[in-house]
Amino acid sequence: MIADHKIDKFLGTSGTFAGYSLMIFGIIWTYSNPAGLIFVATGMFMAFTFDGTKIDYDSGRIKSYTCIFGLFKIGKWYSVNNFNKFSIYKSKRSYTTYSRANVPLTIKNTDIRLALLNNDGSLKIIINKYNSFEEARIKMSELIRDLKITELEEWRKA
Repeated sequence: MIADHKIDKFLGTSGTFAGYSLMIFGIIWTYSNPAGLIFVATGMFMAFTFDGTKIDYDSGRIKSYTCIFGLFKIGKWYSVNNFNKFSIYKSKRSYTTYSRANVPLTIKNTDIRLALLNNDGSLKIIINKYNSFEEARIKMSELIRDLKITELEEWRKA
C-alpha cells in the first residue's frame, strides 16, 4: 500500500492565485493570439505545482516529491532504514503580497509537521502536516509500527 500526502503549494497562496489569473487571461488572449498559451502554461505551473510525500509500506520506502503541473511527481525514493529520528515541530509560514497601492496583505499559516531525519540531520523528509502535536505523535507511532522501524526504541509505548 502506498500513502500519498500533499504537503504545500509550491508558490504559496498568492502564487497560486496569480497562476489561476494568468490561466484565465491566457485563455482569453489565446482567442486573438496563440502566444496566450505561454501565459496558460505559466499559470498552470504556478497554480497546480505542489510538494508532497509518498510512503510505500510494503517495501519500506519513502519519497519526497514535487508534483509539476499537478501531473509529474519528481523525487527520489529512500529506504526507511536510512532514517533514525522523527521530528515533530510547529511550522509558521507567512505569505506577503502587495496591492497596487503598496498595501501589504500577509497571510499566516501555522501547523504541526512530522518529519523523518537521518542521523546527522542532512536529509529531512516531511511526512505530513497536522493540527495538533498529539495527532502527529499518534501518526508517528503508527508509522513506526507499520514500517517496522526497530531502531527507534524510545518511542515504543509500554
